[in-house]
Amino acid sequence: MLHYILVFIIYAGFLGIVFDLKKGYRADKNTVNWPPAVFFGCIYFVLLTALYEKFLVFILLNVVNSHGSFLAFSTIGSGMYMVLFSFGMVALSKLTECKSPDMWTYIVFIIGLAINVTLMFNVATLNYAEMVKNFGDAVFEDFYTTLSHTTRTDTANSLLDLKWIVMCIPSVFYIIQIIKSIKDNSME
Repeated sequence: MLHYILVFIIYAGFLGIVFDLKKGYRADKNTVNWPPAVFFGCIYFVLLTALYEKFLVFILLNVVNSHGSFLAFSTIGSGMYMVLFSFGMVALSKLTECKSPDMWTYIVFIIGLAINVTLMFNVATLNYAEMVKNFGDAVFEDFYTTLSHTTRTDTANSLLDLKWIVMCIPSVFYIIQIIKSIKDNSME
């Protein structure tokens, strides 16, 4: 649930901050058409929260059949979520005619992605150990039952929360870059 809240806060916060900062900025030229940006933000939020998770669960339930594939799909799914989340931020910045990410934003993103993938690999390893503890060699016989009846450890939950926070850091860094850019441009 934490990731839904974080994604919503980041996207809504971005739109709110940029709207507030640009309301008087070049108003005579009306550079930003807000309805498409807000519409895109809403649609993309639904895609990231509902459809992507359903897609990932579909893959986990229908493709995963070994320890290696469980680790791989869990880790790749988490990394792809971060990539798509960050792509949404860049798309919103384009729709609101903000500055493109600079080199530092990409560096922060790559570091965050590496940390995200590492954390998710550890979470998947802990989850798999719990599944084996509960189901033994029958882990993949009915993977839906295995997943739904296995409770994550407190360590896995803490790592997941940390993973979602790390996922948001590049977007927050980018928002700060945009705020600085808008303020610098408005003083010219």
